[in-house]
Amino acid sequence: MGFKVTERKIGWHKDFDSSHFLVLPYESKCLRIHGHTYNVDVEIWGELNENGMVFDFNHLSNLIKLLDHRILVSGEWVAKRKDGVLVIEKNGKRLELPEDEAVVLDKPNVTAEYIAEWFAERIAEKAGENVRRIRVKVWEDPRSYAEVTLEC
Repeated sequence: MGFKVTERKIGWHKDFDSSHFLVLPYESKCLRIHGHTYNVDVEIWGELNENGMVFDFNHLSNLIKLLDHRILVSGEWVAKRKDGVLVIEKNGKRLELPEDEAVVLDKPNVTAEYIAEWFAERIAEKAGENVRRIRVKVWEDPRSYAEVTLEC
């Protein structure tokens, strides 16, 4: 029987701890600053590149290092940046944070859905021509996740 490779995919799983809050048009405990131990599942489909990889796992680890133990905020909430300090104003809050303690997402809110999308877009930025599909699943807790798939 002659088997042949018909598809290549890598999978990766990691957790990180971050805090955030949400902007919602209704009362919710998620309007308050709170944290999660997020779990991220990544699947990337493609062909082997010149190094014999679909995608380098180190790029994924570096994304986790960027997010771990930081507060995640929307770029739309940044009122001022000066001398390495971010001023965040939203939901009646005014936070002054060292820039290296926050990750500013180019998204209108900091939901699990937007975090998954942000993560997938950062992977796409590093992906070579060999990558054809990226799937990211972000778990906020053991019961709840958001998933996004990018295809070219």
